[in-house]
Amino acid sequence: MKRVLLISNYVFHYRQKVYNYFADHFLKDGFEFHVLSNEFQDAGYTYRFIAHTLPMTISGYERLIDELNPAVVIVFLHLKDKIELPIIHYCKKKHISVIFWNKGVSDTDPNNVIKNMIYHHIHNICDALVTYTPEMIENFKEKNRKKLFVAYNTVDCSDIDKGRYDREAIKQKYGIKENKVVLYVSRLKESKKIGLLLDSLAGQDDVAVVAMGAGITPDLQAKFDSASNLYYMGQKYGDEGNEVWAIGDVFSIPVSVGLGINEAIFWGMPTVTMQGFQPPEIYYLKEGKTGFITKDEVEYKEKLLALLRDESHLAYMQQECAKEYEREVSIACMYKGFIDAILYCER
Repeated sequence: MKRVLLISNYVFHYRQKVYNYFADHFLKDGFEFHVLSNEFQDAGYTYRFIAHTLPMTISGYERLIDELNPAVVIVFLHLKDKIELPIIHYCKKKHISVIFWNKGVSDTDPNNVIKNMIYHHIHNICDALVTYTPEMIENFKEKNRKKLFVAYNTVDCSDIDKGRYDREAIKQKYGIKENKVVLYVSRLKESKKIGLLLDSLAGQDDVAVVAMGAGITPDLQAKFDSASNLYYMGQKYGDEGNEVWAIGDVFSIPVSVGLGINEAIFWGMPTVTMQGFQPPEIYYLKEGKTGFITKDEVEYKEKLLALLRDESHLAYMQQECAKEYEREVSIACMYKGFIDAILYCER
């Protein structure tokens, strides 16, 4: 059986679920799926892909490539990973097809001339390219778009049965007494302005703010402790994590929403966020349908409260989330981009 090898840096828990889905579907399409990384997050998952953990060295990675002799190598690294270019060139020398999975340019430094020269060189020499959303096609030169495929960046929710979660029972389990729940699921980073969310809704009648993720600090814990409607759940994965998702009405990270919006859409939750830095997944926020991007902190709070108190509008947006999930957010949409790129290399 032909092998597909994905070379990644640190593999987060949500990617592990994605790669398990890929492994199942690659197998159906005639490929054995391997993932090589210097580290996999320990989240208790059983891997259905074949995992390889090696220090990030050129010689070590080249030896594994020789051993596996993959038909296709998918490179999912950053420019700061110094093995990236040598590994791509090594695969080309060995006549192994290379797919480069990337955003086209640096999202934090898109006008950096040196970085863009390196990106364009990689785009030119790779056999196929995969990017996150249709909007990112503009980041690639016209001559390379014929080998460019969109794999809608997402998480895998395909194994979740939403119907088995009793919202009221879960709220009772965690002592959440408020009627409406605003959910924050991500690292508790200052750059995401979680403090703004807590300050905006602290003490609000009948509205709970529930946060789940790593990164709690003494100052943030003090904020959670300052109002009875603020709840910090810590880190939860699997079924326990799904319980928390199941109680949400609205999802909100003030800036840098990230992949949380994908899970929110799966669970039928519109997203409220603000203008500022947003990763590619903000593409899934369709203004007035699956969420709102507000202009400042005042409008942010106003929009949150207005949506929570307007049952008919909230129900409409929940329906729009269901449509968007099927159209662009499901894991099947992401997999299609990758298998199309692989088959293009195999043609």
